[in-house]
Amino acid sequence: MNIPCDIHVHIWAASEHLSDSFRNELVQVSGRPDSLNVPLDRFAETFACVRKVVIFGGRAKHVGIACPNEFIHRFAQQHPGKCVPFAAIDPADADFMRDFEQCVGDWNFRGVKLLPMYANFDPRDRRLDPLYAACEKRGLPILYHMGTTFCRWAPLRYTEPMLLEEVSERFPDLRMVIAHLGHPWEHQTAVLIRKNPNIFADISALFYRPWQLYNSLMLMQEYGVTRKLFFGTDYPITTPLESVEKLRRIMGFGEGSNFPRLDPSWMEAVFERDSLKMIGIGS
Repeated sequence: MNIPCDIHVHIWAASEHLSDSFRNELVQVSGRPDSLNVPLDRFAETFACVRKVVIFGGRAKHVGIACPNEFIHRFAQQHPGKCVPFAAIDPADADFMRDFEQCVGDWNFRGVKLLPMYANFDPRDRRLDPLYAACEKRGLPILYHMGTTFCRWAPLRYTEPMLLEEVSERFPDLRMVIAHLGHPWEHQTAVLIRKNPNIFADISALFYRPWQLYNSLMLMQEYGVTRKLFFGTDYPITTPLESVEKLRRIMGFGEGSNFPRLDPSWMEAVFERDSLKMIGIGS
């Protein structure tokens, strides 16, 4: 299989860049003590089936996520032509615009990753206007973690997809990607990406709840927005091949019943989609 892009890949050294409390909370919910460990030495093998991989760490002091963007830069240099680095930004950092400028100006990062609930900020916060303006001017997309979390102190009020509508009104040419379909507020994602030409969504890390995902994908199909969906894994939570297998299985739900049927052809189109080109940073 030859997938053009995985738009959602975490790269970090979990024991160094993630707080004990953050990692422990995930273990309590998932029962998987190794969920956040990134086997960096197996990256090339894991992503052999993917041409381009969007990678980022994470910056969110509020819950203890502190992966330096320099770590991502060094990793990307080890995989030239494969990795597309995005800068992780936390507006709580006093010099976050200086960090952004270094990532983009010196290291050629191609986008930004924001974690509103983990970093405890409203995406509409005016502190972010310089970042939004810079990304809009330079044609750099922003990938937002939107949707639920296992983390107790990450406010869900900052993670509903509809919050991005105001951002899009102030910065109409800014390209934005809603991660994880914004679950469990997928209905907000569907109506938002339908009306706004510069907002998209990825389908990463959702197949663990197959019934919910079936309904979410049916919603996207019925609203006619499947053309705006991107493939992503949320690695290391899952891998490209596992994601493709599980998503194909969900597309077969309802066979032999009176349930509405998903059309498998559009999911194959998601797998084959050049998402980087659609958000303006394709080669």
